[in-house]
Amino acid sequence: MKFQLTSKEQAKGLMANLWPKVINALETKVLSLEIKEANKSREQEEKYHAMIGDIAKQAQHLGAKWDAESWKRLLVDQFCRDNDIKTGVVIPNLSGDGIVQLGFQTRKFTKEQASEFVEWLHAWAAENGVVYEVNA
Repeated sequence: MKFQLTSKEQAKGLMANLWPKVINALETKVLSLEIKEANKSREQEEKYHAMIGDIAKQAQHLGAKWDAESWKRLLVDQFCRDNDIKTGVVIPNLSGDGIVQLGFQTRKFTKEQASEFVEWLHAWAAENGVVYEVNA
């Protein structure tokens, strides 16, 4: 079962309803309980992908244009650094003749982080002369 909680009252009612079922299930099963922040929404994801697409069309890094996926990696990395989110590491690849970056990915964004990323993209674009074509 998975529930989206939005208020203390809702959580209290849900817990009161579930508690007898949990106690009953524990007689024959081992249960796992996970409480975490809500994941980002599809709407948030679509918004920041559109914003990154506009950045890719207009901005340059190291004197070159980069595709949206490359910009996404650059922007997420900088967002994480600016917000003290652990970004990962760069390590040698398995054959030892290149490098691989292991790091934070947007699929792990919470709703709050996705909102913060969108706001951060607005600020980054304003500082770097990017004008959004989408309704950002």
